[in-house]
Amino acid sequence: MTSTLNGARILVADDQVDVARTICSPLRKAGAKLRFAPDGNAAMRDLTCWPFDLVVVDMKMPPDEWGGLWLLRQLNSYGWRVPVLVLSGEGSKQQVIESLRLGATDWIDKDAADTELLVRCKQILDDSLERSLDAASGCLPTPLALRFSRYTRTVDPEKRVIEGLHTLEAILRLAAQVGLSNPVPLPLSGIAAERLMQPSMGTWFSLCVALSRGSDPVQAFSDLFSWLAPERADRQLVQDFVNLRNDIAHGRATPDPSTQRQVDHLLRIYAHRAFAFCRFSVGVTTSMTFDGAKYGVEVLAFRGVGKPIPDLFQSSGPQVTGQVVLFAPGVSPLSLEPWLIAHNTGNATRCFQFDGVRRARSALDASSPLKYARVDDGEDMRDLGHPEGTWAAVMKWF
Repeated sequence: MTSTLNGARILVADDQVDVARTICSPLRKAGAKLRFAPDGNAAMRDLTCWPFDLVVVDMKMPPDEWGGLWLLRQLNSYGWRVPVLVLSGEGSKQQVIESLRLGATDWIDKDAADTELLVRCKQILDDSLERSLDAASGCLPTPLALRFSRYTRTVDPEKRVIEGLHTLEAILRLAAQVGLSNPVPLPLSGIAAERLMQPSMGTWFSLCVALSRGSDPVQAFSDLFSWLAPERADRQLVQDFVNLRNDIAHGRATPDPSTQRQVDHLLRIYAHRAFAFCRFSVGVTTSMTFDGAKYGVEVLAFRGVGKPIPDLFQSSGPQVTGQVVLFAPGVSPLSLEPWLIAHNTGNATRCFQFDGVRRARSALDASSPLKYARVDDGEDMRDLGHPEGTWAAVMKWF
């Protein structure tokens, strides 16, 4: 009954921390990783720093008289969709109704928590993980959404594991490419530039680990990677899957039912966290206006599995038309070139991801063209002729 809770990251917001520890002891015994916050402000700080799979909230706590409602309003203002279970002790029916109106998933009476908390938390997580893959396919940036969609549609058990590993590689690739888009690149110790000539799943994972050690990583990179491996101890599982991917590719291993369950659980957890906390999108800038204070930038957003959709964001500075950017509310847009670039093919704008270096017979040099693959089907595209698509744009990191 408690398998879903094993390893689940749960934030408990309650000003009576000792009481909360006692109430939540069944969750800890079931294997959940608990963190306690004494008030709503502390809970928001924790949610900003780490991903959580579920939040348990006491209604009456600081900063307001009904701090649980305050916290729910904050979650709404940030656009976060993490499941919330409300503990109603001193609250009236009116506060419970208000908490549900503000997006709480469920509630229980605090006096009944010793018998109901474990079951309710498991049910909430079961329901969220069941919906997670479809949710990810609908809202994540297209390079990830398409992979999740392919994984969901794959029925054959062995092929499903292989498609799942491709999805993990797509997560690591996009995370690394966002991290490498930092406007102030820092040298990556222990990573040889030559590894990017033909990058593998292991290359992207090594880059993510190296980038996570940087002094000022891009926030979107930290999010993308932490949803997969929020703590250093979690990285070993990712490394195990990198090794498995290599073994399968070289005929040294075949997927088994246990592996299938592990891959599926990790992907569902990632999709669950990404759906709950992802606020950024990837898009191609198409036009721009200026109102005297800010620039209004129109983009084609590559979100979900369908065609790119028109969107808009504001920027304090001008943006280059035709550039692939990562944008989010209240955050300066981030150029993703040369890792992701846009290209017009006929009447459509397509998005492409870096996929290595196209070497001729001559030696590799700064002008060597980069290889790109379409994000929607993975097919290689030759001769894009993009000005940033050369080895010189990559070398600044090494």
